[in-house]
Amino acid sequence: MEPANGSRPGSRPGAAWQAVALGLGLALAACGPSAQPADSSVTRVCIATNADGLTPHTFNQQAADGARAAGAQVQVIASHTASDYLANIQRCIANHADLVVAVSPDMATAVARAAQLHTTQRFALVDAMPVDENGQSLELGNVTDLLFKAQEPGYLVGALAGLMEKNKVGSAAHNMLGILGSNHTPAVDAYIAGYIAGARSVNPTLTWKITYSDSQDTAFCKQLGLTQISAGADILFEVTGRCASGYIDAAYDASAYAIGSDNDEAYLSPAVITSALKRVDRVVAITIQRLSTGQFKSGQQVFSTPDDATGFSSPSSVVPQDVINQVLEIRSKIRSGAIVPPDQI
Repeated sequence: MEPANGSRPGSRPGAAWQAVALGLGLALAACGPSAQPADSSVTRVCIATNADGLTPHTFNQQAADGARAAGAQVQVIASHTASDYLANIQRCIANHADLVVAVSPDMATAVARAAQLHTTQRFALVDAMPVDENGQSLELGNVTDLLFKAQEPGYLVGALAGLMEKNKVGSAAHNMLGILGSNHTPAVDAYIAGYIAGARSVNPTLTWKITYSDSQDTAFCKQLGLTQISAGADILFEVTGRCASGYIDAAYDASAYAIGSDNDEAYLSPAVITSALKRVDRVVAITIQRLSTGQFKSGQQVFSTPDDATGFSSPSSVVPQDVINQVLEIRSKIRSGAIVPPDQI
């Protein structure tokens, strides 16, 4: 089973690279001189978060966990609004990071600007590519784009949902799924394409309701979920970003089930039976290991099941073991290449 997992610089170079105690809402203050000289053999990583800051269950927290697992010295500079992004990246650069890590498409423009200004600084952008002011993707020689085959975890949780409906487990009685996606982007479309393909592979007669919305209003997204449930949907799959909790609440209130995306979202509600995972901790650790061995790779680096970078979280007790075993078998076939999930519907 895949494991479940989504300051001001000091006055002297390297001073901020002390061990940083992280917690919710952490604000990094000016750091004094280190009592010990910095170990030049250790990779120094500075993570500039998006506006989610260091909230638990976010890609920011995963990135920090992955950097530590790789043995790096880690500094995190938490952003609170989009206006912080470029300034916080510049702080990382001023602190002589070997690698500056930024998280999500929210930071794609800020990373592009910083990378073009500081061509010898190396950057990792999680789940996005750098873009210019017009939204055009850029390939920059000092930026590695840490991307995922989202269709793979989508396929796995889709198979789980399809089997739940096929076997009429619990509330899964109408052979219909609900899907809510942010308006079309390649990552969203790949998730949904994989999800539908996985569900149909085990349950060809299954139907679904798909809604797209860029709303961040949780009450509105909850209503979208309730509408799908009233039309017969038993399991709701969200690919919605910050609107997830509202859509999942709809499943809870209507005694239906929900499936999360990106991170393990079981903490949001008992209605969540599993989540499609992007293992940000894993890909950040791999990237740091590559950097430390002189194998830093710029451009698009696409991670997948063979890298242990995608998967699904431990299902809830609602899901029968037989269903879990079948999904694990499907995962093995994806890993071997016997199944290749589609990235388009």
